[in-house]
Amino acid sequence: MITLVVGCGGINTNPEAAQSTTVIVETIEAGTDELLEVAATVVVQGKRGVVDLRDGWCILRNVPLGDQDPPVAPMTVTAPGYITVSRQIELSKYSYTPVTVEMEEADLATTGTAQGHVTSAAGAPVGSAVVRFTQTDVGGGTEIYGFTDDDGFYIIGGVPTGLVTVTAEAIGYISQTRTEDIFSDASGGNDDIDFVLIGGDTKVDVRGDVVSLTSGELLVGAEVVIAGLPSVFTDIDGEFEVLQVPVGLQVIEVTVDEYDDYSGTITVSPGMDPVHVLMSPRSPDPPPGPYTISGTVTLIGPPDNSGAVVSAWELDRGLDMGSYTTGPDGNYYLFVPPGRYKVEASYGDKAIGRTVELERGRVLTDIDFVLTVE
Repeated sequence: MITLVVGCGGINTNPEAAQSTTVIVETIEAGTDELLEVAATVVVQGKRGVVDLRDGWCILRNVPLGDQDPPVAPMTVTAPGYITVSRQIELSKYSYTPVTVEMEEADLATTGTAQGHVTSAAGAPVGSAVVRFTQTDVGGGTEIYGFTDDDGFYIIGGVPTGLVTVTAEAIGYISQTRTEDIFSDASGGNDDIDFVLIGGDTKVDVRGDVVSLTSGELLVGAEVVIAGLPSVFTDIDGEFEVLQVPVGLQVIEVTVDEYDDYSGTITVSPGMDPVHVLMSPRSPDPPPGPYTISGTVTLIGPPDNSGAVVSAWELDRGLDMGSYTTGPDGNYYLFVPPGRYKVEASYGDKAIGRTVELERGRVLTDIDFVLTVE
């Protein structure tokens, strides 16, 4: 919809010398050609500007073209009372880049506005980081996101209220995720939600212990390997320490006599809690893999109990910790660490859930469900 013929002084149209370009953004009401009556904030490739309501657009100069061909850039547009729009846009190497953004009104009673800063561990702003807000309710999946400017600042409108999972990510850094409670704009808004990201080349020492899943006994002499580094063995207290482990998702493998081998992933980061590894005793007739929560799903209607999906959601962090699909007998087995969970059984559009608390060294059995399927 943008029509600009004059008044664009300073726009670089020389493709040979161009290292940057100019982006011109206008905002309109969704489904119309009407310009927004409130000033929207625009961020493209870290450059920030505000729509001039007299002209109807925002002009961002010196937007880096980057190394991709064709060049693309992350864009975020936020306006008071509207749902934030974020997407990648293709930049013109030969002239300015015009962009028209349709904005939908937000329900101020059921959504809120979130803002904050993303910085590095050294305190430097992290530009073009993406901050994502995702509903944590089981069966949810509504996501809204935005990008930071060169000062590491972001502002995102239309975030669903209630508990949401918030993740900050940037190239060269370890992503960070946590759960936040979002309040509606109608109720007064939210405090800043800031993130400090750790560089991907950071290394930390990882400590932990190895425990018998059934008895809670600390296991001595267990061999522990993390991230392919030289193995270490647990001491007389069942504890271990692996030095200089790269941050990020790393594989941990543990072996000890008379127990099934263990393999999993951990998130390595500065200040992380000790790692607790639960080992399942080896037996001639073991259950279908190690498990800490089990039960049966009974389906009323189908010929047998096949096809029910049982999932475990960690309530404190809002994380999906895995699922199991039942066979004809309806039995399911989940292997999760200690914590508070919502265990949900679903079949088609039918679902039922229970909240359980799994203590360290315990196994929860007979967490059963009955679903009537028409």
